[in-house]
Amino acid sequence: MNLARMAVTALATVGITMSGVALAGPASADPDPYSQALGLSWPTLKRGQISEEVRTLQWLLNCHGKKVAVPSHFGPKTHAAVYAFQAELSDRPDGVVGTATWALLVGKGSIVYAGTGNDCVRALQVALNKWRYDDDLPITGYLGPRTKAKLHRFQSAHGLPSTPEPDVRTWNKLIATPAGK
Repeated sequence: MNLARMAVTALATVGITMSGVALAGPASADPDPYSQALGLSWPTLKRGQISEEVRTLQWLLNCHGKKVAVPSHFGPKTHAAVYAFQAELSDRPDGVVGTATWALLVGKGSIVYAGTGNDCVRALQVALNKWRYDDDLPITGYLGPRTKAKLHRFQSAHGLPSTPEPDVRTWNKLIATPAGK
């Protein structure tokens, strides 16, 4: 099953329906029809980049069992982890993070937020810290009151529905919108 089809399956659980779309091309270039239908645009991340989005990606890869250091630099180890993640879901991995890969990383049902020391929550905390709101969250991996409050504040500020855990639209705003917008 190719990466775009897996992304479609992951986002279909969000409750959005669309039919008859076939995609081709490398894993990162495959546009996800559900993201397009929602008007979502995801950043493309590739080797050599340094950013908080890369740091969020690294925690998300850890969340999915692809253990990688989190230096905010998309180096050879991050590239290898992305490639391995894509290879599990596609016959055309390329090591570049595009729409289909983001959708699989953050799609509903793909992330577990329970427990402490959770890499999925660490990814959320890093992404939320891009939005200062008077305080930075410690990167603890615990989805406690401070993280939930900052999540709800972010959702409210961006016209998103308030959810106990980030949905795909919230992740998209966290990752794709420059801070301060």
